Amino acid sequence: MDLIGKEAFCKFEEKILGESPLKVLSPEAIGILDSIVRVVKLSKGEYLQLEGNVSKHWGIVAEGLVRVYYMEGEEEITEQLIRENEDFMDYDSFLDQTPSRRFIQMIEPTTLFLISRLECEEASANNLELRRLFRRMMECKLLYVKRKTQQSIFKSAKERYDDLIARKPDLILRVPSVYIASFLGVTPETLSRIRSNVK
Repeated sequence: MDLIGKEAFCKFEEKILGESPLKVLSPEAIGILDSIVRVVKLSKGEYLQLEGNVSKHWGIVAEGLVRVYYMEGEEEITEQLIRENEDFMDYDSFLDQTPSRRFIQMIEPTTLFLISRLECEEASANNLELRRLFRRMMECKLLYVKRKTQQSIFKSAKERYDDLIARKPDLILRVPSVYIASFLGVTPETLSRIRSNVK
């Protein structure tokens, strides 16, 4: 990675670990990370993964915006919206190495950090610090999935919208309304009514 890439990755690590990674990770661990992280730039609308592929990478957004979605009949169901300093993966396919149902698409021109499943395993086996980092990343993803599931069960559409505004207000301006509606589990018409009541 170049200097800009390292700085962006450090910001992500700091978010995950809760403190500056430069104070936590040894030069050896940082060197291993530097050797296994690929930097990939994709255009708006371009896909990292298509349905039917086997997921091979854990992704982190350095710059830009990513959408993970699947098809329900003819309808696209947005499952994740990932912005800067956030990570994503196709959990089932990545862990089980089975064909995926999900598409991973860029909503904006996007720069990604990618770590392959094989390199995650090798780095974790050979370095305790990286094992801790990857475990913490996985815990964060599992908590995200649990929180989103609980929201869909226990919270109203208005409450889900308010939560999104509170946590990620920039997404409302950056993401097309149809994707926001799908992510919240509502129709575009319902989203429009919620927004009109907020104003």
